[in-house]
Amino acid sequence: MQNYVFTLVTLSLFSFNIANSLPQFSLISGNRCSSCHINQQGGGGRNDLGWYSYRDVGAIEPVEGIMSDFWAIQDSIRGMIGTKSNIGFDMRFQYIRSRNPGADASFFPMQFSIYGQHSFTPWLAVEAAYNIGPIRYKGQSSWSGSLLIQPGLELPLLRIGMIQPTIGIRNDDHTTLNRQIPADWLTNEVLTPYSQMTLLAPNFAAPGIEIGYEGMHWLSVHAGMFSNSTLNQNAVTHDSDADIAYTTRIMFWPRFLENTVNTYIGASLLKNGQVSIIQYMLGIGLTDQLSFSIEATQSDIQHIRSINTDNIQLLPGSSTTYSAELMYQAESWLFPYVRSEYGELRNKQNQDITIIKQFVIGAQIFLMPNIEFRPEYRMFDTYRPGMIGRWGAQFHLYY
Repeated sequence: MQNYVFTLVTLSLFSFNIANSLPQFSLISGNRCSSCHINQQGGGGRNDLGWYSYRDVGAIEPVEGIMSDFWAIQDSIRGMIGTKSNIGFDMRFQYIRSRNPGADASFFPMQFSIYGQHSFTPWLAVEAAYNIGPIRYKGQSSWSGSLLIQPGLELPLLRIGMIQPTIGIRNDDHTTLNRQIPADWLTNEVLTPYSQMTLLAPNFAAPGIEIGYEGMHWLSVHAGMFSNSTLNQNAVTHDSDADIAYTTRIMFWPRFLENTVNTYIGASLLKNGQVSIIQYMLGIGLTDQLSFSIEATQSDIQHIRSINTDNIQLLPGSSTTYSAELMYQAESWLFPYVRSEYGELRNKQNQDITIIKQFVIGAQIFLMPNIEFRPEYRMFDTYRPGMIGRWGAQFHLYY
């Protein structure tokens, strides 16, 4: 009989760079990720629209006195920076109790990222990001940066530097299974902690070059070539005789009924020698009301499995994950959501299959402009008998 496992991976968020990228907002607003972010894939530094779009959104509006003075200072900073540059930051704190029955709840910082961008000319710019904190995950990078070359808004954008390839949907919540090994870390045979078993390390970056085209609102096409040195460091062994990894993504963003129904559909591929990661994305939303999104990931991998350090085995396998999320805009500052996930890992040698399921209920609450609170309740099961539920929360300051 197959063992069904629910897992909590929230602890994997600790101290890596998490971008403030919300693909659900794309479906609710009808804008692509690049409308609010410097990076066409979304995440990281925000452009002027990204900053001003939530400049005044909050359950509590600034009032006369200290808080209104604080927002006036922000406006002054934007004025001093000028139109050619952008700066920003993300600070996140986490409250969580792990899946272990005897574990105590803890509160800890998990991110302090700073971003910068400067346009030398209308067609030439640079951007960079740095996360203050230790490297904790194989393949994780504390920094990224690139040169951006785009002769015109309707022409392709060329990125050169230390960048994350444009694949899949870049989400700010890395507890989802789409970039995780969907099983094995809860078994006694695994050497590395479950939080290290990444399909792609959170915010990994690699030296490379990528070209992206978004000249039409309903179409995005990206393709790139990257050094696979960073990919080969992942907990999932991506070792390859090849020197180059290749990526491509195509997305369609049609809108219907006088732009009240927003959709996207697309697919991406990362190929690194014997390893391949294919992702499919589908979403539909109603402007200023709700979003429903589905993402699936299929991959051929080599995963590490061992009882002790003297007997490390690299097992060929394949993994499949599915994630579906429904989000509702109750107010401009309140977004409750539910998410259901399924993942399985198949061992190609003996055809064993390990399965994970996870269900999450939560809400994104913008308490004040630039301040977000995100409570969650997760339901999961482990190899221990019975079901387990856990409360958790994130606290996010951003600029």
